[in-house]
Amino acid sequence: MRAWLTSTVLVLTLSIPSVRAFAQGSADVPDIGSLPELRELTGERSKVVRPTSTVMQAGAVNADRYIVGPGDQLELTLWGRVARTTSLTVSPEGRILLPGRAAMDVGGKTLAATRERVLKAINDQYLGVHADLQLVGLRRFKVYVTGQVERPGAVEATSTMRASEVLAPAGLLAKASHRNIVLTRLDGSTVHVDLDAAQTLGRQDADPQLIDGDVINVPYSTLRAAVGGAVSNPREIELAHGDDIATLVALGGGLIPAATPERAFMVRFTSASERESLAVDVGQAEVLKRPIQDGDRLYIQYRPDYHFLPSVDIAGDVEHPGSFPITPGRDRLTDVLGWAGGFRATANKAAVHLIRDVEISKVQDPEFERLARLSRNEMTESEYIKLETKLAERKNTFTIDWNRLEPGSANDPLLQDRDVVRVDRFVPTVRIEGQVKRPGYVDYAPGRSLGEYIQLAGGFTDRSARTGVRVSRSLTGQIIPARSLRGVLPGDFIWVPERKDFDAWTSFRDIITVAGQVAVVIFTLSR
Repeated sequence: MRAWLTSTVLVLTLSIPSVRAFAQGSADVPDIGSLPELRELTGERSKVVRPTSTVMQAGAVNADRYIVGPGDQLELTLWGRVARTTSLTVSPEGRILLPGRAAMDVGGKTLAATRERVLKAINDQYLGVHADLQLVGLRRFKVYVTGQVERPGAVEATSTMRASEVLAPAGLLAKASHRNIVLTRLDGSTVHVDLDAAQTLGRQDADPQLIDGDVINVPYSTLRAAVGGAVSNPREIELAHGDDIATLVALGGGLIPAATPERAFMVRFTSASERESLAVDVGQAEVLKRPIQDGDRLYIQYRPDYHFLPSVDIAGDVEHPGSFPITPGRDRLTDVLGWAGGFRATANKAAVHLIRDVEISKVQDPEFERLARLSRNEMTESEYIKLETKLAERKNTFTIDWNRLEPGSANDPLLQDRDVVRVDRFVPTVRIEGQVKRPGYVDYAPGRSLGEYIQLAGGFTDRSARTGVRVSRSLTGQIIPARSLRGVLPGDFIWVPERKDFDAWTSFRDIITVAGQVAVVIFTLSR
């Protein structure tokens, strides 16, 4: 038995080289187990410490566009007959060192191209081994910001950062360009940076990713155009090479639903001071392709009354106060009071106020301001009439007596947009102030005369000017002398003024003065 076991082990031992040779197929391909860089599954596995990346990324790295450079951390993983993970750091010269091979130049190549070269080298050298190469740590490098920025100089960046991410902390000056920024690579090639297109339109190609040694130059902003009217963001826009009407509209936020594309016009300067207006239809593709020049102004008109809903507000002593849509020229005061559920029991139907937004010219009226500063005695009769007329033009509150209103008739006012209807609460009192013994409020009673109200307030005092009593109407605000008053209404205000003091000497002097003047006139006429 011992002899049989010995012969069996000897045969197996002698068979291993032949099996290896058969598996390798060629004496030129090295044996995996013979390489000190690679361990078999039964041997010691290499330990790889992955770098911890603190770089914030906007999604996964695009291997076809990512450029490998010095400082990038790569990870080579082998499995199959051998399992091993190796960390590879791109050297300052742009090279990586593969196990069992010379250094490989990968700087300036895309991640996809680097992966293809490394995997091909592994497959060509080792049989029965699968491999994969991953980017596990982003490099950091310097780029340089120059031109119209607050803080020019070197800025630390990563290979996934874009131009806008280093320009933001650098701080663009007030006159800095946003759309004509130039990014220069180490090889001398240039890339155009358009921050407005990137931030407003979401174009990532206008905000390129950075590469080691990039120089970003921010020039002055010089050429400008403007878009206004029915666009989302009317604004002045810096011009860039190749701009057309479509670019101007897009950077203005695009047309809003209320726009009339066929009713647009452009003001274009034909010289330093002369200009012309051009009618354009921004709804046509060929028009949108027209180039924009410095100083152009594009204006898109609004669609008249787009989604316009006229409405009135009703407040006060009604069942359902609020806002109600109306059709101007059709709906009247009685209609909106009906929609509001009618009057409450406490409403004063004789005090329905219609407040209308009267259009007053925003241009100053020097004549009205002059007359408003004068007293009545300083005005001529024509000036006083003119002042009263101008004051009447500015009146915006009208009182309507519901009891005298005929629905649908000429005295039932047609409503306008932004009218306000206010229904006052019935006030069953009359206020009396001035030279009465007990000024204040007294109860209103139909048919009660002015004198009776004064008696209820204690009557006149010794200082009362009885002939100067005035009544201010609660409904219209009119001031009516007592001799012209037909009756007191609820809420009226009665004012009893104080009589003037009598000065005998002053009166005697005035009489003598007048008599003397009359005597002089008679004497003159008699000669």
